[in-house]
Amino acid sequence: MDYLKVHCFHCGGKFELYSRNMNHDDKPPVCPHCLAGMNKTQWRRLIDAYYTISEVNKDFRKYHQDRAEPLFQVEMKNHYVKPEKIVLDDQI
Repeated sequence: MDYLKVHCFHCGGKFELYSRNMNHDDKPPVCPHCLAGMNKTQWRRLIDAYYTISEVNKDFRKYHQDRAEPLFQVEMKNHYVKPEKIVLDDQI
């Protein structure tokens, strides 16, 4: 089962979005903790990215079963670091 875990930096809360709630016609989600809302443009981009990664993983499984190819699965994670906290190699 594929789903997205969303981190709201407004309140620090986290929540999940499942495929049944991932449709361009749906209203953008709001954080269930603080009610901060996602804008419609970013919502559409997020849906496109979600289904692209989901389709790639589905194909990996299919090719593994049908063609005995090595099995891979992709999981995207992101860890936000404030720009002022980033240390560049030449600063070490």
